[in-house]
Amino acid sequence: MKIHFSIAKNKKSQSVSDELLKLYGQVEISNAEVIVAVGGDGAMLAAMRQSIDFNIPVFGLNRGNIGFLMNEFEIENLVERLMDANEIIVHPLEMKAIDSKNNEFTELAINEVSIFRRTHQSAIISIKIDNTERLSELTCDGVMVATPVGSTAYNLSAHGPILPIGSEILALTPISPFRPRRWKGALIKNRSKVEFNILNPKLRPVSASADAKEVKNIKKVFVSQRPDISLRILYDRTNSMEDKYLKEQFSM
Repeated sequence: MKIHFSIAKNKKSQSVSDELLKLYGQVEISNAEVIVAVGGDGAMLAAMRQSIDFNIPVFGLNRGNIGFLMNEFEIENLVERLMDANEIIVHPLEMKAIDSKNNEFTELAINEVSIFRRTHQSAIISIKIDNTERLSELTCDGVMVATPVGSTAYNLSAHGPILPIGSEILALTPISPFRPRRWKGALIKNRSKVEFNILNPKLRPVSASADAKEVKNIKKVFVSQRPDISLRILYDRTNSMEDKYLKEQFSM
């Protein structure tokens, strides 16, 4: 099997780099049948972004910390594991952000699109879903739209819901909401079009980010799913994502 290894820079990942390449070889990504990401969830996200232009699956080997998106690390039997793996298809979000100078920025997000304040001033944001205003003023540290893949990351830290992989919903989750104080967010269909308008962005500047891609001083953000882009994730048959997500919801 033609494998392209995408190996994180941390010591734990680099310590196994030579052995993996010696055992299985390394091909250019353009000639690969699969990408094997070695590291943590950050390495997995980076490899998934690499895979978009080549439509090849990504298999993660955990050499990070939590590694929620990863499989257990083992040197042996990698080809057999790849051939026997289950495949899950997910779709990224597209963020279109317009800044205070009317510049437009477009980025993809696998985990989430988030908006967050840049100063001590709270952000004030209005929210539209499919061109209908659902919240005229959300006073908060920020707000995000998270995919099922990203629901166990920043979204979960902000007390958002865990979404089962394969579910056709997105999580709309506030970050430290002040008004309305009791608003806990919403679940929306994955085909929904979300629009955030920043109120008084000069006094209350905010940034928007698509995963790690940040745009500063924004005044408007549009978020929608890209169903035309399919990201292929491979998992060991003994590494059930559904079971992982259930365990996370019942962990204390």
